[in-house]
Amino acid sequence: MKWTLTVISAMLLISMLFLPPTFAEDYMRWELPEGAKMRLGKGKLSNTIGRSIYQFSPDSNQLAVFTSIGVWIYDVQTGKEIRLLTEHRTGWSDDAALSLDFQTLASPKDSWKHHEIRLWDTHTGKIKITLEGHTERVTSVAFSPEGQVLASGDLEGVIRLWNIRTGTHRMIATPHKSVNVVAFSPDGRTIMSREDTDFRLWDTETGQLKTRLEDTKQIRTITFSPNGQLLVGANNKEIRLWDAGTGKIKTEIKNSAWNKLLAFSPDGKTLAHAGGNDYTVQLRDSHTGELKNTFSGDPEYIKMAKISTDGTPKKVDYATKRVYTIAFSPDGGTLAVACDGEIRLWDVETGIHKTTLRGLGLFYDLVFSPDGRTLAATNDPPGSEIGIFLWDIDPTDVRKSELRCVLTDHKLGVNSIVFSPNGQLLASGHKFNNIRLWDIETGKLELIFKGHKYPLWTQSVAFAPNGEVLASLSISIQSSDSKAEILLWDAATGEYITTLIGHDKAIDNRIPLHSSSIAFSPNGEILVSGSLDGTVRLWDPNTATNDSFFHRLQRTVFGYHKGTIRAHTSHVLSVDLSPDGRILASGSSNTAIRLWDSRTRKLRTALNAHEAAIKCVRFSPDGMTLASADENGTIHLWDPITANCKATLIRDPHVYSLINSLVFSPGGGTLASGGNGIHLWDLNTLQLTRTFSGHKSNVHSVAFSPDGQTLVSGSGDGTILIWELEP
Repeated sequence: MKWTLTVISAMLLISMLFLPPTFAEDYMRWELPEGAKMRLGKGKLSNTIGRSIYQFSPDSNQLAVFTSIGVWIYDVQTGKEIRLLTEHRTGWSDDAALSLDFQTLASPKDSWKHHEIRLWDTHTGKIKITLEGHTERVTSVAFSPEGQVLASGDLEGVIRLWNIRTGTHRMIATPHKSVNVVAFSPDGRTIMSREDTDFRLWDTETGQLKTRLEDTKQIRTITFSPNGQLLVGANNKEIRLWDAGTGKIKTEIKNSAWNKLLAFSPDGKTLAHAGGNDYTVQLRDSHTGELKNTFSGDPEYIKMAKISTDGTPKKVDYATKRVYTIAFSPDGGTLAVACDGEIRLWDVETGIHKTTLRGLGLFYDLVFSPDGRTLAATNDPPGSEIGIFLWDIDPTDVRKSELRCVLTDHKLGVNSIVFSPNGQLLASGHKFNNIRLWDIETGKLELIFKGHKYPLWTQSVAFAPNGEVLASLSISIQSSDSKAEILLWDAATGEYITTLIGHDKAIDNRIPLHSSSIAFSPNGEILVSGSLDGTVRLWDPNTATNDSFFHRLQRTVFGYHKGTIRAHTSHVLSVDLSPDGRILASGSSNTAIRLWDSRTRKLRTALNAHEAAIKCVRFSPDGMTLASADENGTIHLWDPITANCKATLIRDPHVYSLINSLVFSPGGGTLASGGNGIHLWDLNTLQLTRTFSGHKSNVHSVAFSPDGQTLVSGSGDGTILIWELEP
């Protein structure tokens, strides 16, 4: 019976994770940048140090989720998106703070000259007030518990305490050279500042130094206990508790675990800690350090190879189930312990394991709602997308707890995008997420490519000319040598077909983005790939079962590999084939571009004009121009026959302007570049005609639809933006 329930639960989780977005017609068009008509994805989860990736409203009815593009507000009962706050996501800062009353969002906006903080109304998305006074970049912001005071720290070592209604402030000039973090005590009377490993406590009324925490070397995160009497932090040898009044160490707990997890009970009397290569949670008296109880689970050890300090390999026990996060319920009666595939709920008083909440991957970031009736947990299943699970918790009997809903579509970076030949679908390759296939008109997620045995770090994707096969270049995460693997997929079903193996280990340990590192020949008979091993390889991508006997026999004997070009002495970051398939272009991280005869695999010529790593090479639709771009933002236009540089495009020689991707419009009259923004160039006048901005991270890939009416961009912020072009 237990096995049957587990299988049913797993099937339910899978069905919930892979359902298309129910409310797509709404949220995909919220808060779009100018020129965009749709957004695919909600942005990757943003975990600023000292803050969870989500926060419940005081009434427990809403959940704010911090992402790379803004703050999503969800209905906790239904999982429905309520609103999206994006305007604060400008400038350099990744830091933002939401008041505990859920009314105000504070966000620094920094530029070279202005260092202001803007306060936003979370209901309307409008600015309430702008706080001006800092003369250097603002590094951290925090609200007082009652939400009426905002603390901010900057690179000059100054703390300012702001009245959020009037905008007035008091200044604390600390001895810090810069303030990395500011945090209020639970009663709001003390503010903690940190510079590197130096922690100091200040009186919020007088601005005077209360104390400096002793012996904080190698400790970068310290938090207050709920009653404000203690502070806790850890280094690689022990856990330390300080007296908040004196700054003296009160208790030391020896613990050599590499990933120390700490949680105070709501009354501050108990400290729970876990970490290391096992499934053990210890509960201690927070004042004396005395052990009160231990919760243990089966770590399920397996043997793995480990290289010792003298360089010799040895087998060690590796726990497949270890604790990743812990959290007390608001009443202190339950401790939630998360590991790979499950969350166990323990009775704190008796030490009895009450129930287990199951999932398909690693659980982390456990947070209970203020009323204790909802438990939020981030789930990261292998090869699938990250989801935020909301569990319905019955405080009277936690054994009745069940999954309520899953918040999805928060992916890691988008590395590569490509249109299907008919222009109706868009494929996207992601970091540690499965490849996805989207309906470009509706934004509906049509397919998630699956069947591969482990998660993928997809760098580049390309459709075969007939649209039946999708090829992807992925970096293997099963080893440390960064080998490229070429995977072939059935584009109609999303099923994995086979892996083309041949690329060797990377030249060095760097893994730069290479979003245009595979390309099909116009007839689909050859697939070309470039990789971090410095080679360009040619493959037979034909997997049809109705192939001739000769072709099937040839692949059986020789495999799919047709040839290798020892092309470069550094990473090959981009490859492309001319429209007639005769010329192969490759660009590398050592600034070299080389043109090859694709049939003889002989070098035709080398193009040398760039002064930085070549991020992309692209042939024009008529084959008369090769465009190349480097990471410094320079674009050269070449005649591929004569090897002459016809023109150079530089947006602004005084501004760093990374370019990751290039694409010609179908008619060849426009060149789009993606990197620090998106730029469209008229190739007749060689003038910059239009700029799109709106991504909150670098653009990794751009693509024109076959009819030239739509431009699509994929970014490291985890989203895809669809831009409508003027006819």
